[in-house]
Amino acid sequence: MTINFLRSIFSAMALTMVMPVIAQERDNTAWPWDFPQGVNLELEEGQTVLSPFTYYPSSVEKGEPLRKAVLIFYDTTVKKPGEEKSILDKYNGEVEMPNALIIPIPKKAKAKKGDIVLTWWQSGSGLQRAFVVDDSNPEEPKACYLDLTWPDNPDSPKLVEKRRGEALKPGSFAVLKSGKWQSGAQVAMREDKEWLKGMLIHVEGNKVLVQGLGSKIEAYDKADVRLIPLKEKIKVGDKVWATWASYYRPGYVVTAIDKETGHVYVKNERGNIESKSITEVTKILE
Repeated sequence: MTINFLRSIFSAMALTMVMPVIAQERDNTAWPWDFPQGVNLELEEGQTVLSPFTYYPSSVEKGEPLRKAVLIFYDTTVKKPGEEKSILDKYNGEVEMPNALIIPIPKKAKAKKGDIVLTWWQSGSGLQRAFVVDDSNPEEPKACYLDLTWPDNPDSPKLVEKRRGEALKPGSFAVLKSGKWQSGAQVAMREDKEWLKGMLIHVEGNKVLVQGLGSKIEAYDKADVRLIPLKEKIKVGDKVWATWASYYRPGYVVTAIDKETGHVYVKNERGNIESKSITEVTKILE
């Protein structure tokens, strides 16, 4: 048996061992969720949408595991709608995105005071839910953002400016309806004996695609997901579940409710007061 022959055998063995590793690395860029990529969306050219249109392609290019990737949704526009994937504008360029990671925003929505809308932080960036505080112009309502951190002291002087709200641009928001399975709805996902918090991206049949803590995305069976009511009857003194890190946890007591901005103040088991948005407090979990 010649040296060259032995070398060829060892080279083949090494290649056989390396190929599964390479294939596994490549699989990181494949669609990892038990949820269809091709969600049927009614999109028009130039329409505003929310999507992780910078993070998703970057993660694919780097070969990062998509289920662990940070996928923050930003506002952008549609360049070319498609049945499975659509072309979105990327800083005057193009990027192809799975429809399952695109949330359409209606062109002519109107909101009234007390509504919760899906939008983005218009003086900053990134997807936000917001509570309408002024509907004098229903197509450009003023709203307080619910997914930004608020002071835990209900009398904090920092709240004065926040309570005034920010005017939302026309065609930049979608009104959320309590009890409706729609993009932007607040949800709780059952895992073992815990309830995780999340935001609904899309529903397809008995599957739900959700964005959780750290902007990570996961798919769940619809039977394991509960919608958090937007108009739940909660009063001072009620015992409630409230968000803690990535979970909903029991043992909180409502101490104050700011009905003008959609915020609830709760006392935790240590006796500390915490500020929560209306989407982060509920009595429906068990």
